Amino acid sequence: MLKWLLGIPYEVAFWEATYANKQVLASTLAFSHYGRELTLDGFDAAAFLLTQAQPAQAKILDIGAGMSYMPGEFIIDKNGNKLPINIHYIDPLANYYNDIADKCHVEVPKVEFGMMENLSAFYPEHDVTLAIIQNALDHSANPVKGILEALNALHKGGILYLNHHPNEAEYEQYRGFHQFNICVEKDELVIWNRDQRFNVNGIVKDFARVETKIVEGNPIAILTKSAEVPVALLDHEQDIRTLSTALMELTQKMNDASFMRRYHRQFRYYRLAQRVSKLFSWQTRQNIKKFIKKLKI
Repeated sequence: MLKWLLGIPYEVAFWEATYANKQVLASTLAFSHYGRELTLDGFDAAAFLLTQAQPAQAKILDIGAGMSYMPGEFIIDKNGNKLPINIHYIDPLANYYNDIADKCHVEVPKVEFGMMENLSAFYPEHDVTLAIIQNALDHSANPVKGILEALNALHKGGILYLNHHPNEAEYEQYRGFHQFNICVEKDELVIWNRDQRFNVNGIVKDFARVETKIVEGNPIAILTKSAEVPVALLDHEQDIRTLSTALMELTQKMNDASFMRRYHRQFRYYRLAQRVSKLFSWQTRQNIKKFIKKLKI
């Protein structure tokens, strides 16, 4: 958890630079489905939502949303009518993100605070119809727990949709939030890093059906909840211990002057680096990343 907390400067600096640059922001929101029809690669979300008794009221969570507003804001019914969707944008850095939008005077929906690994504490009613996690599960402190908590928040028959870049931690060399890799192996969803490896199909087999596919190179998983998640797997008592320990560790670090100087230097460095990087096109930035990676091999 502490390592995840130390990844905050990079993530905040990325979104600050994105929203401060009007051209980059326009490109980011154009790439997403902000203000447009709900679209998810490899899954017909509209068709699924239209099977619900009240599609426009069905609760949708975009978990680990960041500030991209990726999924969309309405669906089209069988008569061609637009139906607004009941979507909530969830992120543990919500306060940072809402502050960035306000300072940059950009009108976007507010992000709600919620931690993926403890999601059912924020949405305890088991009434979520569709939970979406895109390019965020591998940024979490405990992605398997994030999956279990998302499934726990769903009602029976609800769907958890996952879409991620393959093995992103390896590509990013385990910097910042990138501590886990996600891939599909033999039609099964696998999460791993240098120390751990989890077969998600095996973990959830008693309470969720898993469909996997590769779309444009990205591993996608669609998990349909078939039964309640066992309380023993959720282990909320351990959550309390973990969060309490992380809080005390962070408190100790905050009282260490040398650590805090390094932490704030990180913020300044990432802010400058991200502002400069946004002067280049996305493809140029990717090429620079690949070149730097080759130098380090």
